[in-house]
Amino acid sequence: MNRVTTTIQVRNETKARLDNLKKSYKVKTYDEAITTLVRVKRGSMYGVLARKGKKYSLKELLKDLRDKSDRF
Repeated sequence: MNRVTTTIQVRNETKARLDNLKKSYKVKTYDEAITTLVRVKRGSMYGVLARKGKKYSLKELLKDLRDKSDRF
């Protein structure tokens, strides 16, 4: 595998998160951590809006979606 060394600028918070990912994925490099993160299958978001079995109507979901100052 060909590797290119490069430098990217990230915030301290992002660096800390990458360090945590390296530990949790048990990998040695940031490249491995990022690659693993990209490959991890995300769980379904189905039902995330349900609260104790309540179904929301489209009108309820869209209510107050934007601030009043954003409205025409």
